[in-house]
Amino acid sequence: MSDPLDSLLSEIQMKCDNTAVDMFGKETTIRWKNPSFAATMENPDAIGEVKGTCGDSIKIFLLFEGDKISEASFSTDGCGATIVSSDVACELAIGNNIDKASEIGGEEIIEVLGKIPEDKRHCAHLASSALQDALGVWLNRSSNS
Repeated sequence: MSDPLDSLLSEIQMKCDNTAVDMFGKETTIRWKNPSFAATMENPDAIGEVKGTCGDSIKIFLLFEGDKISEASFSTDGCGATIVSSDVACELAIGNNIDKASEIGGEEIIEVLGKIPEDKRHCAHLASSALQDALGVWLNRSSNS
């Protein structure tokens, strides 16, 4: 016999999931629930950090192998759109040199996501800014070495 509270919670979760799919699409909702790059990296070569006017903050961690980004991860206290945007920023950065990674902007992140509400598009630009900040930190450190 099923517990009425468990049934109610399952129903609420299903409604939330359906709303997320309607707003963001199926693939982006899957990414939101299980981001590939959400982690605090130990001993990164660079950390970029930004805080948006919305209150969300993002840290992007980068590890370089030669002149290419070999690993990227992020942490955020932000909403689902900030999570998926940060995840895409990391995905796009890995394997690129600093010049190519510096071209990753909010619009490219939005394009990868495919569907993002207009009032959440700033999250993609915030993720791009965190990536650019990390790249700047790395450039500054490598030029001073």
